[in-house]
Amino acid sequence: IVIAILFYLYYFSLRKKKIPRTNSLYTDALNAMVNGDLGNAIGLLKQVVKQDSNHVRAYLQLGNILRKENPEQALKIHQSLTVRPNLPRDIQVDIHTALAEDYRFISNYKKAIEEAKLVLAIEKRNLWALNFLINISVENQDWEEAIGWTKQLQKVTGKKTSEDEAKFDVFKGLDYLKSGDFEKAKSQFEKGIKLSPDFPPSYRYL
Repeated sequence: IVIAILFYLYYFSLRKKKIPRTNSLYTDALNAMVNGDLGNAIGLLKQVVKQDSNHVRAYLQLGNILRKENPEQALKIHQSLTVRPNLPRDIQVDIHTALAEDYRFISNYKKAIEEAKLVLAIEKRNLWALNFLINISVENQDWEEAIGWTKQLQKVTGKKTSEDEAKFDVFKGLDYLKSGDFEKAKSQFEKGIKLSPDFPPSYRYL
């Protein structure tokens, strides 16, 4: 009996050494990502989720790496995480952040905006989501939305800079430019230059 117990303990200790703990593997994967060794990072993350299917952060990082080469697969991985119950708020934020980036990558701006708004529904003062919505609005040339989100960002940060005010004028000027009202567009760009002489877009569009 003693020999059997000793043999069991010896075998168990060897097995423990052979299978690295998921936390150690995950840390190695993050280090590989930092070093740009994405192939190794993917392999390590796959080992993590194979050993622990509840390791949500490993799935998140795996999807983030795959986004560039296989955006549809990244989207599937991140979508599968939304149905998991009782996730902490910070992980919920990370999931919807990843999904917003996935949708933006495949140019599905409507869905990207929805996901960013879900982030704000969880964290009203989330700076990433507000900046993301501003950038999406600018990409879509939706200047009124861009102004609205910029104002909300100012409320959250408590900072109102002359550059932000100039940005409003550029957005409004671009709106006039789009509709063919060149005089009003010119007036807005000149106003932007007065407010913030070092803000390049005012000069560019003028």
